[in-house]
Amino acid sequence: MPILNLSDTTERLLILYLAESILGLILFLIFRYFGELYRRRFLFTWSVSWLAFAGYMLSSAVVILLIFERQSGVRLLMSIVAQLTCFMQIIFILRGTYELIYEKYFNRKRFRLVLLVTVAIAVITVFLYRNDPEEGTLRNLIQVGSRSLIAGAGFLVAGLVVWRNNKFSKGFGQRLLGASFIIYSVYQLYYCAIALANLAGIKFGIPNFYGLADLLLIAVMGMSMVMWLLEDEREKLEKANKELDQFLYSTSHDLRAPIASILGLTYLGKVEFQEEKARMFMDMIEERIKKLDLVIGDILSLSRSKKLDVRFEELRLKDLLDNTVADIKFNKGASAITLDYVPDATHVFRSDINQMKVILSNLMANAVKYHNLDQPNPVIRVKFVRKPEGVSITIEDNGQGIREESLPKIFDMFYRASMNTEGTGLGLYIVREALNKVKGTIDVKSEFGKGSAFTIFLENA
Repeated sequence: MPILNLSDTTERLLILYLAESILGLILFLIFRYFGELYRRRFLFTWSVSWLAFAGYMLSSAVVILLIFERQSGVRLLMSIVAQLTCFMQIIFILRGTYELIYEKYFNRKRFRLVLLVTVAIAVITVFLYRNDPEEGTLRNLIQVGSRSLIAGAGFLVAGLVVWRNNKFSKGFGQRLLGASFIIYSVYQLYYCAIALANLAGIKFGIPNFYGLADLLLIAVMGMSMVMWLLEDEREKLEKANKELDQFLYSTSHDLRAPIASILGLTYLGKVEFQEEKARMFMDMIEERIKKLDLVIGDILSLSRSKKLDVRFEELRLKDLLDNTVADIKFNKGASAITLDYVPDATHVFRSDINQMKVILSNLMANAVKYHNLDQPNPVIRVKFVRKPEGVSITIEDNGQGIREESLPKIFDMFYRASMNTEGTGLGLYIVREALNKVKGTIDVKSEFGKGSAFTIFLENA
């Protein structure tokens, strides 16, 4: 049913303007949100440009309604508002582009001057030939064609700057945003060309798809801006993570040398000092230095695990366990624990050898560290099961076990379920991070006082 007895064409145009004004408000909110989130001035400025666009579309819709209501004074005022907000959108687009390039505010005095000139141009272009019915085509070129010309030029400049900008990530989002700006500029310049052709006596009608294409391009601009910002943020986070990993690795590596020297001095102190109290202090210093060395060693292990590239190859569980046992056999209490594993030629799977060494070493070391050596038969059992979707490896012990309330936290960084044994709280966190790199998961079942079973599952191994 038509609204206000308008023609079908006018009604569609009115609905289109209202839809574009709503879309402009949505883009204003999106750009402003990301401007506050990333603290980038040009996004705030571009958000204002979309607010001006929403005002332009809304005032244009009001002009259409007032034409049929024959309220000439109000219609003239709304025409000026429409002209001004259209120009304001381009001004803020260009100002935001300036802020994007130079990363500084546009001079306020110059901007005020630009605004005054814009208001003057908007008023002049609306009043020119307003009362001359014989110059309707020229009036259309001056009033409507000027909007398209300025919009086309403004979006063309912004599109070229975005396309060639090197300060942010060059991903699909950036290319899509630059392309949508440029296509929109061509689209506006085409409309200006129609107005010029009509003035020259060459009659061109506006294509039926004009409004829908306008709406689609504006929606693509908003979507591509979000994609561009997310791509840029991801690139910055990856760079920050690499720098942090390098810092941790370098710092931890440099700290181990003085720690080794301090441990050597504590050993000499225990040999040279005759007083019992002095030896006791040396023991305390040695104990704390060793704990610090464990923390730094785990940080190095985590950093090394993150830096290494993953390379999948065929691995034998027996070989991995032999290497792991060789590394931990001198750990406190390891000699009193039996390893229950039956080697099998079929216990072969595909994964990364470095990550698997990290995983098995930490799980086996924990099984030794948190064992109960007072029982008659301390044991660590290793089980291998092949499934259609991958393989599972279970490391089970009959040691101290884990309290139920601690189970959800044991993979958190620096969390220790027991304070009675040595540990940094990084081992299981490192295991989980290593498993993430080889498409693996880990599950734990434990009963306090009876033991624990950690099962890792390797997908498509």
